[in-house]
Amino acid sequence: MQLAKDLLTTTLPTIHPDTALECVFSYYEENNILSLPVLKKDKYIGMVMEQDFFDLDLSQGVKSVKLPLSNEDVSVLPSTHLYDCLRIVDEFDVEIIPVVDKEDKYHGTIIVKDMMDKVARLHADQIEGSIVVLRIEAIHYSLEDLSRWVETNNVKILSSFVEVDNNDSKMVIVTLKLNTMKVDAVLATFERFSLNVIYSSASAEGKDDSKDRLDNLMRYLEL
Repeated sequence: MQLAKDLLTTTLPTIHPDTALECVFSYYEENNILSLPVLKKDKYIGMVMEQDFFDLDLSQGVKSVKLPLSNEDVSVLPSTHLYDCLRIVDEFDVEIIPVVDKEDKYHGTIIVKDMMDKVARLHADQIEGSIVVLRIEAIHYSLEDLSRWVETNNVKILSSFVEVDNNDSKMVIVTLKLNTMKVDAVLATFERFSLNVIYSSASAEGKDDSKDRLDNLMRYLEL
């Protein structure tokens, strides 16, 4: 199980309310990143992002400018699960996630790019299997039902991820990782229950229809 404490780094520089702007921009450049955590003593108080500097009034000189803090409430506990960290990224569109304890004491920072690289490696290293993506009415979504239908074909769901359809809030997109590359029987079961499969990465009889399904998925996302 991947938790925030397993994903954080302590090598990213932290800054303080009195850190000079020249240092902030130097840290941005040195670390190839545009956001940094801000600490007051050892407590996280927000982050400073390059875009926040665009609206500053520099007419009185750089030294007169206070650091523009943002995302003061964007942080996670060390025990936060990877999937909840991903939800933070989706909700706040940040490139770093500070990790703090219940007293806001700073433990380190998750760099989103590094986290996504780790997610990709984790999925690559998992048991061989396939991905099936469904589009379902939210009111009818039941992981219990999906699991039962999948297991009637002697297949297991290794993991699942559910997100609201950006095109219709009454629908959800359900991504299933299955423990086999042979999913034709599962797809037939889903079809029997009138489920809309918008993507499948493999098929059972050696027939590779993943390209067609990927094209269908991309056309759907472009709507």
